[in-house]
Amino acid sequence: MVLLLILLLPDFANVAGQAGLDGPPSGRSVFVDLNGDGQLDVVLDREHFFLKRGERFERVPGLPFIPDLMLFADFDNDGDQDCFAGVVCEPENAKWKDHGHSNTLFLNDGKGVFKARELNMPRTTVRAACAFDYDRDGNLDLFVGSGYRVYGQSYACYPDRLYRGKGDGSFEDVTRRAKLLTIDEPGKRKSSKPTYGVTHGDWNGDGLQDIWVCTYGRQWNFLWQNNGDGTFTDVAARAGFDGDRDRSGKYPEEGKRAYKRSTGEDRVDEMPFRANGNTFDCAVADFDNDGDQDCILAEITHWWAGPSSDRTSLLVNRGGVEAFTFEHRSAVFERPRIERWNQGDIHAGWIDFDNDGLLDAVIASSDYVDRQELKLYRQRPDHTFEAARTFDWEGAGQLSIADYDNDGDQDILVGRSLNRLPAPRRRELGPSVALFRNDVGNKNHWLQVVCRGKTANRDGIGCRIEATTADGVTQTREIRCGLGHVGHNGPPIAHFGLGRHAKADLVVWWPDRAGTKSEVRAVEAGQRLVVRQ
Repeated sequence: MVLLLILLLPDFANVAGQAGLDGPPSGRSVFVDLNGDGQLDVVLDREHFFLKRGERFERVPGLPFIPDLMLFADFDNDGDQDCFAGVVCEPENAKWKDHGHSNTLFLNDGKGVFKARELNMPRTTVRAACAFDYDRDGNLDLFVGSGYRVYGQSYACYPDRLYRGKGDGSFEDVTRRAKLLTIDEPGKRKSSKPTYGVTHGDWNGDGLQDIWVCTYGRQWNFLWQNNGDGTFTDVAARAGFDGDRDRSGKYPEEGKRAYKRSTGEDRVDEMPFRANGNTFDCAVADFDNDGDQDCILAEITHWWAGPSSDRTSLLVNRGGVEAFTFEHRSAVFERPRIERWNQGDIHAGWIDFDNDGLLDAVIASSDYVDRQELKLYRQRPDHTFEAARTFDWEGAGQLSIADYDNDGDQDILVGRSLNRLPAPRRRELGPSVALFRNDVGNKNHWLQVVCRGKTANRDGIGCRIEATTADGVTQTREIRCGLGHVGHNGPPIAHFGLGRHAKADLVVWWPDRAGTKSEVRAVEAGQRLVVRQ
């Protein structure tokens, strides 16, 4: 029994060096098929583009400037991955020197060469973006989240904006028409807030893609429900997505004493609008295989904050019986805490590392001196989690999870963030990237699904895919574009671990106006299946 347990421990090897990725610095990373050859390529730190050539990656030219975030999607439905380049501009900051760049769409020629198309968008502090088809017309739309107007000076923020795609790489601002326009008055539910992460997903199972917004500054999150008529309604408070249950805003006594010693002032408990989370990432998935979408909210918090700030939590969707409200479980992803700890959880994701049909959680932590690392939590059959592995990767940056080597298991690409670390430690670690190849070597079956839309958008962004095995268990995946903070993303491929089952029945619900459904019975495991609408 002891030997069996040892063999089942997660085993990953960092192969970034032998794969040719150990040269450039990278706080951010993404898997994307740049040239349409079916192989997953890599983009590091928004400027280093690599094409996969056999077992290694080869450096190729990228974009003419370095944006603050990159979102890859087929915006013109021509069969290749274009790039939305989001840019942080601070025109209201007296100290800001204009870099001359703005949000730009780079259209792919199909071979991984990009041509710029200027976008008529206001210059703001862009921190996050996601792409999906909110009106189900077959064209990808774009939601862009912005932060503070001037960081550290006030609560004033730029509003987030929704742009309706026209299918040719151009967009129309429909923020006001969609009832998404927020107000320039801090402290209100519909105030413009510092958006640090966004994603999309069908929160309530009605077949429409909703917008999940992560806010910084301990302000309330948004959950914009898609009403199906081109408008949205914020349901975050009703759903329990805006913050955890403790809205007291209280600081612990030791935290107050420490603040008094360092500043000479008394620390006052926070107002309700400032008693929530510093939320960066929102990893949405049906982790418990009950058919509705749950999520991990990745947060930054500190020992001195107490209930005035949320901790990283698993939000379990209670489904239709409980009006799709969320139950917060903040003790799920516990880790050893030292005295005066920090929790620097900036990115989170889902991976079925052993293909047992249960999604496991990955949390990337960084930016604080008490050794913030990459952590893997295994899901047990009762849908609880256990710490499975802490990777030797301090300052874990942006994640991208996919089967890059086409061997049937999911691998992890992760950058490194060195913010706030002492200079000697930054020099010791160095800015770099890790490619953790999954070497678990289990014999469980797997299936990957790629969707090709016709009346739906070509990559099937927003598709709901159900895989049912002979034991009656149905796993649900949604295809997303934009997973959280500063362009956190992965390729539009649904991965299913099937355990001992060698076949599965598939149902694909397409994000078009007719609600088209495709069914494929008795699909053989061990393949990447393309389902065409």
